[in-house]
Amino acid sequence: MNDEKLLQVFKVHGYTNLSRLSSRVFKAQHPSWGLVTIKSAQELKHRHFLKQEAEFLYSNTNFNTDSNKKDIWPNYCDYFSSHKSDCLVLSYMNGKTLLEIQADSDLAECLPSHWISTLEATINQVHTLGFVHGDIKPSNIVFSPQGQAQLIDFGSVTKIGTEHEQLRFESYTPRYSRPHLVTSKLDDWFALAVMLEEVLDDAALPSRYQVLLKQHR
Repeated sequence: MNDEKLLQVFKVHGYTNLSRLSSRVFKAQHPSWGLVTIKSAQELKHRHFLKQEAEFLYSNTNFNTDSNKKDIWPNYCDYFSSHKSDCLVLSYMNGKTLLEIQADSDLAECLPSHWISTLEATINQVHTLGFVHGDIKPSNIVFSPQGQAQLIDFGSVTKIGTEHEQLRFESYTPRYSRPHLVTSKLDDWFALAVMLEEVLDDAALPSRYQVLLKQHR
């Protein structure tokens, strides 16, 4: 589906003020959900990951929204298909990604002191639910204007203990991955360790991550 048709589909579903964030991601306004992110997919592989993300977020979204609640990942809003395209609608996570912050030295110096522990708590929450995020990296970490570290892009999420050969499609970033036959919590912690090694000075990298990298590289 070309852009013009896709945008028309969004408008029919009530979305306005549309703007593109990336090739398959849009920002929009909705009368019920407010500011949202719309992720679209046409290829079979991308649709698979989109449905995977939708299922996880639908099962783990608090629909009785408390305005004082701090979101640690996007809330599910809607999922629809049109003209062989699938679309996932999520609450918009306002802020800058860690990747964007890394590219701006002034912003990098202003990272909140508690961001690592906040991110660890979010990853632990995913694990408590029985899943591995599967793609921890700077572009999937968003810092809210208040300094809250939030996790996005759950397309690679899989149940802990899933055998690699059972995965229909592979989705990971080699730089932040380690060889494995079965998905485990260690996959996310290893990715976090590699990411922190890039962001922090050697002396600032927590010793637990230094040990983890020595053991599993």
